Amino acid sequence: MIIQKGGIIMIGNILVAHGMRKGNQNEALEEFIGTLLKDEQYYYELAFLESETQNLEIIMEKMIKQGITKFRIVPLLIFSAMHYISDIPQILKEMKARYPQIDSKMSAPLGTHPYMKTLVENRIADEKVSEGSTKATIVIAHGNGSGRFTKAHDELKTFVKTLDSHHPVYARALYGTLAFKNDLDKISEQYDELVIVPLFLFDGRLVNKVIRLLGEMTLHSQLHITPSINFDPILRLIIRERLEALDI
Repeated sequence: MIIQKGGIIMIGNILVAHGMRKGNQNEALEEFIGTLLKDEQYYYELAFLESETQNLEIIMEKMIKQGITKFRIVPLLIFSAMHYISDIPQILKEMKARYPQIDSKMSAPLGTHPYMKTLVENRIADEKVSEGSTKATIVIAHGNGSGRFTKAHDELKTFVKTLDSHHPVYARALYGTLAFKNDLDKISEQYDELVIVPLFLFDGRLVNKVIRLLGEMTLHSQLHITPSINFDPILRLIIRERLEALDI
């Protein structure tokens, strides 16, 4: 939050994560973000799309009561799925109708930032596969739960094409038409080893689900599962640059 009084506009920074209505996922994510950004100089508030006590509306209303009229919103989402395209813009539209004096801008998602390419290439390079074996990489992102939103899949496929690799790289998702459970067994028949890159913020519930589903499949390759993004310094840079790019 940038508080400059004396007639100068006050600006609030809000990071928006998906979150969960039940369980301790929100606390774990808040601790993760706090640790990741502990050395950053800017002030921010963290909001969750799924929360009864810390959702985006509640956080914005709290900051509006503090006199903030300008908001910079950075969704902690990898690609432009339903929450990015529909849910957050709708919330911002409703808040603008309720508080006409405010303005807000939302950044692009994290996964389309050029630095994400470097982060994933580092993950792939860190996995040592056997000399002479046939291999491929599977980048797994969240994907879409609804067929009406395909942009996230398109962004994932475009992203995978930018990766520098000496072996094939496939774009797959946890949900939607690109779900890895649809054809990873067939893909695995072609390779001795597969490098699985979970493209998620941290090794939490969704990554555990990916690992569980992989374990339930009949796969013919040796699997190398990389860590997700976690505390990589590149993620901190991406969030900072997404915030700074919002001219408001």
